[in-house]
Amino acid sequence: MINNKKTITIIGCGISGISSAVNLIEKGYKVRIIEQKKTVGGRAGSISNKYGNIDIGQHIFLDSYKNFFKLISKLDLEKDITKNENLRIPIVDNKKKYYIKSNFPIYPFSIIFAVLGYKNIRLVERIKVLYGLIKIRFINKKRNSIPFLYWLKQNHQSNESIVKFWEIICKPAFNLKLENFSNHQAYDLFKYMIFGPKKNISICYSKKPFSALFTKPFEKFLKDNNSEIIFSEKIQKITNDSQEIKIMSENNLYSAEKVIIATDLENSLKLVNLSKNKIIIQNSSIINIIFWFDKKIIEDDFTAFSNSELQWIFSEDEKKSGKFSQKITISLSDTDHLLGITNSDLIKNFENMIRKELSVKSNTKLLRSLIIRSPKATQRTKDTKSIINYGKNIFFVGDWLIDNLPNTMEAASLSSKLLVEEKF
Repeated sequence: MINNKKTITIIGCGISGISSAVNLIEKGYKVRIIEQKKTVGGRAGSISNKYGNIDIGQHIFLDSYKNFFKLISKLDLEKDITKNENLRIPIVDNKKKYYIKSNFPIYPFSIIFAVLGYKNIRLVERIKVLYGLIKIRFINKKRNSIPFLYWLKQNHQSNESIVKFWEIICKPAFNLKLENFSNHQAYDLFKYMIFGPKKNISICYSKKPFSALFTKPFEKFLKDNNSEIIFSEKIQKITNDSQEIKIMSENNLYSAEKVIIATDLENSLKLVNLSKNKIIIQNSSIINIIFWFDKKIIEDDFTAFSNSELQWIFSEDEKKSGKFSQKITISLSDTDHLLGITNSDLIKNFENMIRKELSVKSNTKLLRSLIIRSPKATQRTKDTKSIINYGKNIFFVGDWLIDNLPNTMEAASLSSKLLVEEKF
């Protein structure tokens, strides 16, 4: 039996697990992390195959993610983060490119000029979008919530602006259609990530796969602080009695005084046998379709699409063994309706779409392709109180615990911060 009661044991090493470890170490604790994979990152991590290290999902974030950026800073990762100082989102609609952009540094004028300059919708609709943004700021959360789509229509947003503006911003944030989240949730999103920071919106991303970004710096951070991580150890069960908490894997039995479970929602419930308590979990999926073309087909690092199934694409130039390729990642949100389609059909359909909408020349060859399906990319439950009150000295963290924010790296970091501040 491995026994170290002086440490806090964390199960899972996604963003919430990493953030919990960093916050605990800063408060003087030692940490032991047990992770079933060979790298860190969890749902924000990467897979390794013959094509290299590839992120499970495409990760972009805003500089208003204050808790996530504190984590980035503490691990000294800023040098690997690309940060666009000014708002600039290219949007393709029927083969024409438009921009939501602003070089104006002062809030709220940055938002005003970005919307007014967005020529993919008529001027009168742009003015109505600004009206909608103002109205969001004053949503009264004491009143009954309604689906956000219905709220938009009540507040003079046309189908044109919904498809060409609101869906582009909100659908990937919530990984849901606009009718499947509420106006209260939209208020929280815009307040926390756009209105609250009161500055121009900066879109950030890492050129490195997330596991490659975090793994070595985090391992060094743990080692420098007399802590450890155990890889390739899948925990099967956690039990608690009056004496100690027992953590069981297939080959080992660990004990601890306090445990933080930082896995996904479904697995967290299974570990403590809460899955039988009729806790309802809502899942929504993400599919990433990755193409490698032998020529450059797009200049921008990322592009959104309106009136298209493409939604968002991300590009990265690669050069291996002297040969150039451009990797194109199509990131598709709310994809439950696509899960039954075969990989070959998805590849065929979306290659045709991308060739058509980006006017890709016929002599541009598709070198290879890959599909990454995440059926449970986003997890939600309304029964969080039943979970967090499970028992003494066993705690939970995860983006699914932050009710007023979508499942994001910020929500994962925030949940860890709140737990450590309150319980340790």
